[in-house]
Amino acid sequence: MKNMFIVHGYQANTESHWFQWLADQMKPYGYNVEIVYLPDSDCPSFEAWYQAIQNSMQNNLNSETIIVAHSLGVISTLNYLTSMLNVPTIKGLFLVSGFNEKLSNLIELNQYIDCININLNNLHAQHIVTIGAINDPVVNIDATDRLSEQLNVKTTYVNHNGHFLATEGYNSFNFLKDKIIEIL
Repeated sequence: MKNMFIVHGYQANTESHWFQWLADQMKPYGYNVEIVYLPDSDCPSFEAWYQAIQNSMQNNLNSETIIVAHSLGVISTLNYLTSMLNVPTIKGLFLVSGFNEKLSNLIELNQYIDCININLNNLHAQHIVTIGAINDPVVNIDATDRLSEQLNVKTTYVNHNGHFLATEGYNSFNFLKDKIIEIL
């Protein structure tokens, strides 16, 4: 079964930004797409988010699975995927504005980030793509670059001054869609 999971980030929800647009775009390719609902995204609870991701993904990952995560959803997804035993190798992992460290401009997330335990040796994906805006005021491109380096990939840069939000015109995200289609 072809599953895609879209994992939103801090202060977002399943209806935010480009998430539903991407879900609709993937249906013609035979993908069953779930935008994972993460509760109380204005004040995220590590345990609640972990459980929500687990409830969606557990027993639904296979060699055709694609996961797309944005911002805090990236670190949350990596934590979940690398904490599982006997994780199948998924088809693709697309990390948008990703990071795996504390961010000086979002100290309110430090307690959440302190709970994260990522073991990159336990990450199994045929394709890993990191995407960052050259001038992201939320997740500095340097943080995305450090994550990319740890994943042994190069950051794919987008000439954008923002965080890929709807308020910045990102109700759709053709660049990301094209990157996903490249691996199909």
